[in-house]
Amino acid sequence: MRVLVTGGAGFIGSHLARRLVEDGHDVVVIDNMRTGQRAAVPRAARIVELDLDRSNFLDQVPPPRFDAVCHLAAQSSGPASAEVPYYDLQANAGSTVLLSRWCLEQGTPRFIYASSMAVYGSPDELPVRETAPCVPLSYYGVSKLTSEHVLRLAAAEGLSVTSFRMFSVYGPGQNLGNLRQGMASIYLAYLLQGVPVPVTGSLKRFRDFVYIDDVIDAWLRALYRPSTPALEYNIGAGERTEVGDLISRLAVALGREPDYPVQELAGHIGDQFGLCADISRAEQDLGWRPVTPLDEGLRRMVEWAQGLEP
Repeated sequence: MRVLVTGGAGFIGSHLARRLVEDGHDVVVIDNMRTGQRAAVPRAARIVELDLDRSNFLDQVPPPRFDAVCHLAAQSSGPASAEVPYYDLQANAGSTVLLSRWCLEQGTPRFIYASSMAVYGSPDELPVRETAPCVPLSYYGVSKLTSEHVLRLAAAEGLSVTSFRMFSVYGPGQNLGNLRQGMASIYLAYLLQGVPVPVTGSLKRFRDFVYIDDVIDAWLRALYRPSTPALEYNIGAGERTEVGDLISRLAVALGREPDYPVQELAGHIGDQFGLCADISRAEQDLGWRPVTPLDEGLRRMVEWAQGLEP
């Protein structure tokens, strides 16, 4: 297959590009390199440095047509989306409109989208199912939900669409220098510095952490199918982990005491208190289930991060 991976220099995108190359596919990566890392992109993939928030970016996509588009490029920080909401909608929903229309025009049959747990807001029932009402609390969540609706319309015109509502993805390769995105990587960055970990909001807040290799397995299971029975799928571990517990586990993985010092700060507007996923739809339709326990995934992440230190 010839596959276009947007955001392919980012955390999840680069892992996906690497797996696709390993599987023998022709991969083109688009990334603006604002938060992505060129070194993370596999050498066999072609890199095109572009901003997807510009309306003419598709003029620079190399021909011929693609068999699939994996759209992971995004402004993905909730707090940042509150600062510049228009840019968030332009970069996330705007690029999805342009890419999906382009796929329909070019005859690209398959489109897989990186959506987010942020679309749910604060659901009444947990674990949350894909059928739950979506009432986002942040502009980021709004932009992701808008993109899903855009793709629903494209699907009605014949584009084979799958949107993955990804929960808290973690693992080796996360950008430890970006302290506004990725709960596990942010806390690990402070632990490596040996300073108290600043925590915005309650230590009782909880998330559903899913390891990067398991996430990529879900993407490939969908990509290698002509279509999926549903448009949206939760991709999580199906387990809740409190913020305080995550920090303790990371500290232990680093050989520190589990009661490592933290600095509690006020939360951000739009923060979700707690979410965990019902993953039964992905299990049934894709035969997918995560296999990496949290402690094992954190151990691998810590070993990778320690290998970066001089």
